[in-house]
Amino acid sequence: MPDPTTPFPTPTTTPMENQSPALPRNGISRNGERFNSQREQFTKFFECFLSEQSHDLSALRDAATAVDPPDESSLRQLVSRVVSHYERYYETKEASAQRDINPMFSPTWTSTTENIFMWVGGWRPSAAFHLLHSKSGIQLEARLQEIIRGGVVKDLGDVSAAQMQALDRLQMETVRAERTISEEAAEAQEAVAAAEMVKLVSAEDRSEMESKMARKKERMKTVLARADRLRIDTMKGIIEKLEPIQAVHFLIAAAELHLAVHHYGKEKDRLVAAGVM
Repeated sequence: MPDPTTPFPTPTTTPMENQSPALPRNGISRNGERFNSQREQFTKFFECFLSEQSHDLSALRDAATAVDPPDESSLRQLVSRVVSHYERYYETKEASAQRDINPMFSPTWTSTTENIFMWVGGWRPSAAFHLLHSKSGIQLEARLQEIIRGGVVKDLGDVSAAQMQALDRLQMETVRAERTISEEAAEAQEAVAAAEMVKLVSAEDRSEMESKMARKKERMKTVLARADRLRIDTMKGIIEKLEPIQAVHFLIAAAELHLAVHHYGKEKDRLVAAGVM
């Protein structure tokens, strides 16, 4: 069995990457569009990211269902390229948050349904393990008879006991990190009710209020950056413990779930706005 911990190579540039989205600078995108706020800029970037994610999903599906499966080197290149797109997304998100943290905790580019389930400005990292176990169980059940007959299964239904133990250890580490970040977020949020803030209520000193809130927002920027780092580190950690074809199936499951929930939520929001629901 090939070593699933072999590092994925640095991806080479592809035509799709040449067109990759970037956060507009000074309110103007590369094609000349003008934006009035940081929220509008990131909304446009997020739409480009969704398009890129859909493109990646098609490439992953093609690799997973090919009659003549790609070799492991090609699979590693594909996985590495897709992960690099997630990394670029979080790098751009952090840059945007440094300019204005407010939209990151009240995003309009996501649906109200998605926002209900957010943890510190995004998806909860430990949920990635639940996704992995769910998809593994579904694929194992679908191929059970084939496995019983001694067939070779090349998907998440074939995760070994050793891989599962390594994933369990990573999950425990991730949960501990989540708790630490949650505590840091709670401390930053509770600071809004500190005595210094209460005194400002009666003083009605707007400039001082602005100064105090700016410092507290800086703490939330740090918390968000740590949460996003944990998100991408968790994804990469899971992938490192999978064989290349298994990593392809995991990335398919992650993209399918994200896109399905997003489109469902946006459609529901549209119907509510139209008075249909």
